[in-house]
Amino acid sequence: MSNIQDFKLPLSESFYSLQGEGPTTGYPSVFIRLAGCNLMCGGQGTQFDGELHNGATWRCDTLEVWMQAKMVAFEDSMDEECKQALRDGANLILTGGEPTMQEGKLKHYIQWVRNTFNPDCYVEVETNGTILPTQEFRDMVNQFNISPKLKNSGNELSATWKPKVIEAYNNHPNAVFKFVVSDHTDYAEIREYYLDLVDPKKVWLMPAGENQDLLSNTKEVVAEMAKKYHHKLTNRLHIEIWDKKTGV
Repeated sequence: MSNIQDFKLPLSESFYSLQGEGPTTGYPSVFIRLAGCNLMCGGQGTQFDGELHNGATWRCDTLEVWMQAKMVAFEDSMDEECKQALRDGANLILTGGEPTMQEGKLKHYIQWVRNTFNPDCYVEVETNGTILPTQEFRDMVNQFNISPKLKNSGNELSATWKPKVIEAYNNHPNAVFKFVVSDHTDYAEIREYYLDLVDPKKVWLMPAGENQDLLSNTKEVVAEMAKKYHHKLTNRLHIEIWDKKTGV
């Protein structure tokens, strides 16, 4: 059997920052962003022209990052600041793109991180909820941040709505479902497709917006929506502070 450090990841970027969304907002975290995704938020064609297609009202704000990557050894997947942060108790956040496409590599990576830096490292996985990992992988992960994509993403419903996957994730003790919302039409879609499958206490609404100006246009209406329908609200801390989508 190969030494675990011989494995490699298709890495797009890694950095140390604060979690910007969801229940661990503000937690010191090391982000590992992997290449590739099975969806195209913004609609097919946005990867070429940067425009919105297929009825999308927003586009993936890390697309240009996860579309580029290089294969790196585990040891080279993060700098010394990240490594020290993990030793000091920072969370590890595996994101993308769609990180569950790399489950086989990530099982070894999580084991390597825990063996090397912190046996109690708290691991979060950010996923679009269309691919169900094995039970072994789900047991290794402390928290799944599932962000199902609505019609406002420009993806076809057949590609985004996977009820059996959503139901399985709902059974994970620390799964949260984070929906990007622009208006009440988006919430009607959440109610139609997801609220019969998901514990409402696990639902978070997040205003759409990849910069401070766009975020300011949606956050108040989404906040009122969260109050009305008794859901949790998450903002986007990294945009509020740095007005940047990634790398901070």
